[in-house]
Amino acid sequence: MSWKLGLIVLGSLGLPLVNNWASGLPLASADPGSGFMRIQDISASVTLGLMLALPVELFARASHRRQVRRYEEEIERLQDENQRMRLKILHEKARRREAWLVGLESSRHERKARFSPSVDEIDKASPAEFEIIIQRLMERDGLKAEVIGGRGDQAVDVLAVNAADQAIAVQCKHTTCGRKVDSRVLYQINGTAQVVYKANESIVVTNGLFTRDAADWGAKHGIRLIDRDILDKWSEGADHLYQVTDLALPI
Repeated sequence: MSWKLGLIVLGSLGLPLVNNWASGLPLASADPGSGFMRIQDISASVTLGLMLALPVELFARASHRRQVRRYEEEIERLQDENQRMRLKILHEKARRREAWLVGLESSRHERKARFSPSVDEIDKASPAEFEIIIQRLMERDGLKAEVIGGRGDQAVDVLAVNAADQAIAVQCKHTTCGRKVDSRVLYQINGTAQVVYKANESIVVTNGLFTRDAADWGAKHGIRLIDRDILDKWSEGADHLYQVTDLALPI
């Protein structure tokens, strides 16, 4: 039995025991006598205490179970409400993005006219010129961008800021002869983009390709990769940066 039952039983015995002790009489005796508490009396007191305690204990436990059920039902209700709200938010984000993508199609010609070099033209650029090309493409898409590449850039060549004042760090890797960019480049920008530049997003862009390990590592750590095919869509095809990288729209 629980401690509650023990207290009730102790209370049922306490008064006659204390009375006998105060009177200088034995606390209990097997023989009947005036003022003595017989073994039968003790047994009766314990039985009575248990009879009184059991309903109290059962009632307390039933009340506790009802309270727990109410809490569990409330938690379940709040979880369901939270799930509905999350789905509603996701639906609204999807609706806004769809509307935004439709709007981009109407401005594609303008973007293409402003700046849209081909990948072949980009191949002929120097690494420093490649950084400027990426800067101009980001500016074409409505971001504020600056080239910070060079000694001490800490793995970030172009730093851009979107409409929500969120920073996007970009590392540019201009390659020749079909060389692939490996995951070491991603390690570098992953270690500095947020810590040094407070960037919300990290992008690595190349006119070549990425190794499979780099692609897997980038997907795992949230680093957006722009390879030759995506660069062609972004630059000459005049797709928007947020389209080719699937970045969340700035709110």
